[in-house]
Amino acid sequence: MNNENSKWAKPNLFKYYLNNYGGITAVLLIMVVATSIMQPAFLRTANLLGILANANDVFLVAFGMTFVILSGGIDLSQGSLAAMSGMLMAMLLAAGIHFIPAIIITVIVGAICGILNGVIISRANVPPFVVTLGTMGIFRGLAMTMNSGYAQHIDMENPFIAFANGRLFGIPNVLFYVAVAFLICHFILHKTNSGRNVYAIGGNKEAAKLAGISVVKTSMFTYAVCSALVAFAGLILAGRMFSGLPSASVGLETRAVAAVILGGTSFTGGDGKIFGTIIGVLILSVLINAMVLFGLGPQIQQIVQGVIIIVAVVYDGLRRKSA
Repeated sequence: MNNENSKWAKPNLFKYYLNNYGGITAVLLIMVVATSIMQPAFLRTANLLGILANANDVFLVAFGMTFVILSGGIDLSQGSLAAMSGMLMAMLLAAGIHFIPAIIITVIVGAICGILNGVIISRANVPPFVVTLGTMGIFRGLAMTMNSGYAQHIDMENPFIAFANGRLFGIPNVLFYVAVAFLICHFILHKTNSGRNVYAIGGNKEAAKLAGISVVKTSMFTYAVCSALVAFAGLILAGRMFSGLPSASVGLETRAVAAVILGGTSFTGGDGKIFGTIIGVLILSVLINAMVLFGLGPQIQQIVQGVIIIVAVVYDGLRRKSA
């Protein structure tokens, strides 16, 4: 009981930050300094804003993945769902629907897809890896059939283009959307019973059941939040690319997993904070930007991301054993 109370207590913020994020923050700072020395163009304001703005989809999807991994699950369908959502958004706009209801419809459809994942995983007791591997194929297939496999163009005059690409006070709109999403997710995870339930079933599902927590409802909620964020990320990507692309967002879930694990969330669930996910995304984004500046191709970037995931998971396992 004391451990549970201490988990939600308010610690000294500075000590708490150093204990939980000091290591990965140091890694981020070293990367920034080293890249800046070797490539001075890295520190240009345009490049720094570009790093953040271009990572908006990873931020949004990683926030959702944080919910899922905290609950002890995984979601491999994120990239496919993002592509399907982008296609749906583009087709709704092409049908003459105003961009605001089109956004609402797309996000609701995404949430329903997440609920589908959650129901199958919790009610049929099927491993989330298997379920989301299946829905990954379903969502990608739907994205391919929506416009016979072709991209769906978005009219440049549509106000949605300004929504996705505009700036406020010189800051890209997408960064405000990321900030709002973070605040909402942080509030849910740390200030509501639903968030506590996510931690509970990730820490010990059987104990959570005995405590009266509905694993089915919590799983549905977790995957619904995740998929709603993925849908929003997908439609924003469509706006930034001026079209829905059925082949978009391949490997997005890999980057999300890497960011979440880098941010200190345990791959086995029940332990981690969404703030750490932000640092994880920043590390990945700075690393990718540095590789681009050094002229390294996307193949090398994929290899590095794969290595990062393996190292982070191994480190997490060793950390939990020592704890």
